[in-house]
Amino acid sequence: MKKLLLIMQMILLTFPCLFGQKTLEATRVDVAPVIDGDLQDDIWSEGITSGEFIEWQPKFGDQPDKQTEVKIVYDDEAIYISAFLEEISRDSIMTQLAQRDEIGNTDFFGFLVDTYGNGNDALEFIVSATGVQFDAKVTTTNGEDSDWDGVWFSEVDLRDDGWTVEMKIPYAAIRFPKNKVQEWKINFFRFQARKNERSSWFPIDPAGTNFLTQMGDLVGINNIKPPIRLSLSPYVSTYVQHSHDKYRDPVNSTGTSYNGGMDIKYGINDAFTLDMTLIPDFGQVQSDDQILNLSPFEVRFNENRPFFTEGIEIFSKGDLFYSRRVGGTPIGYFNAYANLGEHETITSNPTDAQLYNATKISGRTDSGLGVGIFNAVSGATKAMVRNEETGETREVETGPLSNYNVFVLDKNLANNSFLAFANSNVWRAGDDYYNANVSATEFDLKNKSQTYGVSGSGAVSQLIFPNADNINGYRYEMIASKLTGNFNFDIYHDATSRDFNANDLGFVRRTNFQNYGFSTRYGIYDSWWKFNRGNVWLDISHSRLHEPNRFMANHINTGFWFEAKNFWNYNLWANYRPPSNDFFEPRTDGRFYRMTNYYNTGIWIGSDNRKALRVNGSLFGYNTGDPGRNGYNVNLGLRYRFSDKLSVSFNSSMNEEYRAEGWVGFGDASEIYFGRRDQQTNSNVIYAEYTLNDKMGLDFRLRHYWSKVVYEDFFELDDNGMLMDSEYDEFHDFSFNLFNIDLNYRWRFAPGSDIFINWKNNIAGGQYSDQINYENLGYFRGLRNLSDYEQNNSFSVRVVYFLDYQQIKNKF
Repeated sequence: MKKLLLIMQMILLTFPCLFGQKTLEATRVDVAPVIDGDLQDDIWSEGITSGEFIEWQPKFGDQPDKQTEVKIVYDDEAIYISAFLEEISRDSIMTQLAQRDEIGNTDFFGFLVDTYGNGNDALEFIVSATGVQFDAKVTTTNGEDSDWDGVWFSEVDLRDDGWTVEMKIPYAAIRFPKNKVQEWKINFFRFQARKNERSSWFPIDPAGTNFLTQMGDLVGINNIKPPIRLSLSPYVSTYVQHSHDKYRDPVNSTGTSYNGGMDIKYGINDAFTLDMTLIPDFGQVQSDDQILNLSPFEVRFNENRPFFTEGIEIFSKGDLFYSRRVGGTPIGYFNAYANLGEHETITSNPTDAQLYNATKISGRTDSGLGVGIFNAVSGATKAMVRNEETGETREVETGPLSNYNVFVLDKNLANNSFLAFANSNVWRAGDDYYNANVSATEFDLKNKSQTYGVSGSGAVSQLIFPNADNINGYRYEMIASKLTGNFNFDIYHDATSRDFNANDLGFVRRTNFQNYGFSTRYGIYDSWWKFNRGNVWLDISHSRLHEPNRFMANHINTGFWFEAKNFWNYNLWANYRPPSNDFFEPRTDGRFYRMTNYYNTGIWIGSDNRKALRVNGSLFGYNTGDPGRNGYNVNLGLRYRFSDKLSVSFNSSMNEEYRAEGWVGFGDASEIYFGRRDQQTNSNVIYAEYTLNDKMGLDFRLRHYWSKVVYEDFFELDDNGMLMDSEYDEFHDFSFNLFNIDLNYRWRFAPGSDIFINWKNNIAGGQYSDQINYENLGYFRGLRNLSDYEQNNSFSVRVVYFLDYQQIKNKF
């Protein structure tokens, strides 16, 4: 009987959701606690203690050997959280410093709150044992968005028996309904770095649905009012830019510039917020990792501009919004090169349009209807052309005044399902350019237990020409899934028509294709033998051209990932593709290139991230049905943590392809020429981070990328997709060299206020000459050749000051 009672007690602790929702009651207080990390404040004696955390990694369901106790109190301004996190000793608490919104090798405590209880999005507030803050907006579709920044307060105190946390989260930092009685979903979680153990107040079953549906209830918060949410973040910045080119006259040139603008955040009501940036300055964002692209597809770069990374989750519905299009390369960038006269050269041709402003309005009603409106305006861009003989200059318009707009409706449904509609529109001034409009729907429907689901999307695009017929296209996707348990699967079909085009404000890598596929995964969440957890998978797909309906390819992918009990990670995968037809490499409608069978395998190994020295590496190799046509890729990553303040990492990648075949050009008639080539690519990245304290840090990133291509033979593409001998013999060997440095200093001198100091160095160039023996051109020779290219340096200082209406009101 005692054993049965003990078992029942363990089940109740481990799976309280089976026997009723876990609840924590918040206590109203008249005097706010002092946020200093010391829990001796009398006010905490009024709070109700809750604990009984449950481990979810590395093993789900166990009780941690060290307990965690939490309390919540509140007043008319904020909620306050205290936590005591028990440990063996002060030395058992890991305390690596990191910059804000980064978590290093340190213990941390987190609070997750869903103020509307919809199970689709929440706000996350984390404090590390070193006092570093991390906050994020978490959604089921986009995961953790750490670019969301709230202004809140926290302190920690490290003791011999553990450590303590105090947090103050002002109501101005969150949204909640204008109800007398608040009903919030919450969870607390903890990470013990010495054990690599994650535990939570409400159990998080890794085999269950997303963790936003695995949260407890916060009760007792009554009669609070959403405050006026108005904040301004004005900025000023100054730049000094220097260019050096030993082949130019003059060799050196220097310029300065000054900028000023403002970010505005205003709470329209309790649920909706307006975000606006006026005359933004993004000159300090990290440099793009550019590559040599020989494929027929566009390279997608990450968005690093803060305004376009924060709070954009609703605009991802329908997959219509690629924010790099806003203020990106002008639509007529190459117009400047098209009509150059004799003796004319281009003296300037901006690669980015001037962004005047951008605005976001987003929120969700009490009924669960999310609304998102995005709008941005960029100015006209002009290239300058100079006649070197007469000295005369003229302007060439490369882009008109443009307006970018996205509108989204997203309705939460039962069982954490949703139905969404999205529309994107690009309007360009004048009759020389087309306009674009795309509309899309997206849905995700789950059964009551959220074990199974059906999801899908559909979109139609329209390019609107002032003096020609419009071009219309469409795409759609359907997926049936098993979502929970150890065994999961997806069955899917998608298609994109030939004329679908969402690239004016979205990103579509290719069109005119359709896919049918099945993927299955088996997750192992209980430890066994020498492993903590892992998963294995199998994906099978069949691809066809959409118009006309013709075979493209079959593909099989399988592999596994395991985490060992020493916290090393192992990943092994393999792919096989039988002979297939490539309709994209010829760059001509209706033509295709017949590819032989292709297979590859790879392995990735990573050591325990908690150790001072972390090593990870991968080896990938492929082969084909053609003798000698193969390749490999080797990656090596090293990170050494010299102290809790300084860490340095190095990542190196080497890729070799032998006898690869690809498009090189067109003939006078309908000829399509291919070349057989060897390509060598090396990429090296050094990253160093020195964190002085929880509000001040320095980071350094250096990247060198080098690639060369050597052609050994050329062919003409036959109508049957095969390559024929050809007399084509033009020179195509070349090399590409890129070197970047980004050095950043950040000081958060007040809540929400920062000083940024930035140095950027850029060197880019290539060699294209039949006087060079490219076969003997190696990586280190390429490194020495950097001195032959133009070098650009930029040094900038940017000051941002946060002004909050509520704080100013309370102060005065």
